[in-house]
Amino acid sequence: MNIRWKEEAAPDPRFYDGISLGEYRLLSQRWEELLELTLRQLEGYVNDDELCFGEEGMFPVRARLSGRAYVGAVSYSRNAGPVGFGIAIEARLTEGAGDGEQDYLGLEVSWFARDADAEFECWGIDSSSI
Repeated sequence: MNIRWKEEAAPDPRFYDGISLGEYRLLSQRWEELLELTLRQLEGYVNDDELCFGEEGMFPVRARLSGRAYVGAVSYSRNAGPVGFGIAIEARLTEGAGDGEQDYLGLEVSWFARDADAEFECWGIDSSSI
């Protein structure tokens, strides 16, 4: 007897906190949208005088920022809150260092969406020195 796979037998694998590959694919189709929303949150943070400072001796100091950032890490989770998806984007903002740049400020922006097509809601921003 020969065995072959049924077409509908392909699993929808789960990875990182219960999110499936299919759900990840749907969410990843909206990556550019999510990056633009995250960029707005980063700009709001660094332009808020109560969160980003204009004088040395405080952290972070706005004048030290190069104006550039990159995504250091992204995590996806299922069942954030009662239902939906949580997406955390760790952005790394750089400062000038001699002829180059180095990491200066880490900002993790937490997003929530009820489903893969829903509007993203920002649940918060956490900062760290890096």
